[in-house]
Amino acid sequence: MKNFTKSLLIIALAILPMTIFGQDKTPTNYWFIGLEGGATTMVSDNQPFKMDQTSWDAGLYGGYMLHNKLAIYGNLGYVNLKGKYDDFFTIDECNLFQANINFGLDVLQFFSFNPDRKISIMPHVGLGGIMHKTKTTVADGSVILNGYNEDGAIKGKSFGGRKLVYDNTFGLKFGFNLSERFDLGLDFVAVKTDTEGLDNYIHGKHSDWYGYANIGIAYKFCRKEVKPWPECPECPTCPECPDLDKAIADAIDDYVKNNPCPEPEVEEEEAFEKVWEEKDIHLTFKVGKAEVENTDANKEEAKKVSDDIDNGREISKIKTIGHASPEGNDEQNQKLSEDRAQATADFIQKQLGDQAEGIEFEASGEGSDWDGFYAALENSEIANKAEIAEQIKNSEDPTATLNQMRAKYPELNEILNGLRVTRIYINK
Repeated sequence: MKNFTKSLLIIALAILPMTIFGQDKTPTNYWFIGLEGGATTMVSDNQPFKMDQTSWDAGLYGGYMLHNKLAIYGNLGYVNLKGKYDDFFTIDECNLFQANINFGLDVLQFFSFNPDRKISIMPHVGLGGIMHKTKTTVADGSVILNGYNEDGAIKGKSFGGRKLVYDNTFGLKFGFNLSERFDLGLDFVAVKTDTEGLDNYIHGKHSDWYGYANIGIAYKFCRKEVKPWPECPECPTCPECPDLDKAIADAIDDYVKNNPCPEPEVEEEEAFEKVWEEKDIHLTFKVGKAEVENTDANKEEAKKVSDDIDNGREISKIKTIGHASPEGNDEQNQKLSEDRAQATADFIQKQLGDQAEGIEFEASGEGSDWDGFYAALENSEIANKAEIAEQIKNSEDPTATLNQMRAKYPELNEILNGLRVTRIYINK
């Protein structure tokens, strides 16, 4: 990273003196398309360092340049990444498709404008998404597949099982004007992804980053000069030439008098605000499962909603929010909590039968219930509970530390059993 920073500084110092060649000329708008490719590197979230391996990427981009200053463009690319974290894991395969919308400013044109300038420096930012898959071999020899449509893999919702996540890009592009039609560019870009699973080593701290340095060529077309507004001629002061400003002001006053603005409509405040009541319903699930157990106890719990309806309560919507105990993988627990919430909604709807007609059901999951775990631990009578909580919170891998504690303190299993729940809310 130090060499990368030095390179940027040298390039900036070499190009900055060329800003003095700017001249006042007519700006132009134009479209452009281009191809680019280069080297890539991954930045792990496990500690702030760059993986000591590089790979390659390629892509195409296109957009519109306004006044030779503001670029608005999109890009599509294919990126390969490599990496190794000694004594922990090796990335056997990591590739992704990326798509972004970007905004860039040619800062040199703001110092002294010249649409024919040979050099451009354009910082840019973007927003978009990536579809990735990663295969990692852990130090113990096990293999983790993320984004593959295979048995045993963590499957995404994109094509081929790829995981779809958002990203943000931050870059600096150096351009050279080859001719009226072609530009040559060198682009340095850092990409922040909305996942920590890009390297398949998840511990709940930071998102993964990757970067690339690309060289590319762009073709410019449909160039159009931006003509300035014509200057207004001065009106001579004479009896035959009235004061133009006064004539305009009088015309506006006449229009306002003859066309008064309508009184704004005041929206009536709602007679009441809908609030939600948490319903005391406890449905049981097996460890790692999302199916509601078909027991008489669960049926009696669901009957509490039916009894409300029999007693005259009008219900228009029921929300179910699923939770999972935190001894499992966070990503799997998120999926498990969502599935439990949906299973609860389906179970209640089935138990209501005809009474469910007209009721809207909404299901969502909140993943690993760490807050609930710490609260239950605080209220428990487990010895050394403060020390247990402190060790888990300060651990680099809280889930692994929790599972180690379970062997030493079996009472933790009772707390975890109470976290495999779905909370039910009914509108008042």
